[in-house]
Amino acid sequence: MTKEQLEVQLEKLGLESHSEELEALQKDTLATNELFNLTAIKDENKFRELMILDSLYPLLLTDFSNKKVIDIGTGAGYPGLPLAICSSASFTLLDSTKKKVDHINEYSKTRGFLNVLGVNYRAEDYSKVHRNEYDIAIARAVSSLNILLEIIIPLVKVNGYFIAMKGPKGKEEIAEYKKALKELGAEVVDIQEITLPESGEKRCNILIKKISETKKKYPRPYKEIINKSL
Repeated sequence: MTKEQLEVQLEKLGLESHSEELEALQKDTLATNELFNLTAIKDENKFRELMILDSLYPLLLTDFSNKKVIDIGTGAGYPGLPLAICSSASFTLLDSTKKKVDHINEYSKTRGFLNVLGVNYRAEDYSKVHRNEYDIAIARAVSSLNILLEIIIPLVKVNGYFIAMKGPKGKEEIAEYKKALKELGAEVVDIQEITLPESGEKRCNILIKKISETKKKYPRPYKEIINKSL
């Protein structure tokens, strides 16, 4: 996807005014990637589609305006940084790799992004001490849905949302973990199915609403989460 092709897609999303900032983000990420590993995608045309454009589709699922948002397992800052550029939300970008978090904070400081804070923490530990804190939580291709649900739903306020950004098998995961959703006090309220315009890759973004308080015993210790599904 060329810069011009991305601009066409941004216009369709009503985000064309952010084109230059998103291009600057791409250039910085790929330049830093030459110094230490941030992302496996090194081709700038693929990056525009698979990292920039793909990160922005959640803006069509729910209103991010002035919300408090956390991006779990943000890696190089995706989808959090593109979403922060294109919305008025405040973002916590959480990752367990300190180098990546340091880069996010340095970039945000340099560009004057007052709405972004990178945090170096393991998600399952962070969830225990920041319960009911966020309007929206988001995770992109981080882990299986059952693990994500137990770690992330406790972070979200009642009537807030978790957006699970999954691949083409996202619907199958929903069917498998209906019991877990109910146990955690959540329900699926929308599913966004996307075909990326250049690569043809399929995406399934799942909007999950927290409808009641999550029991305090969740999240369980990580070893128990991965060994015994709800």
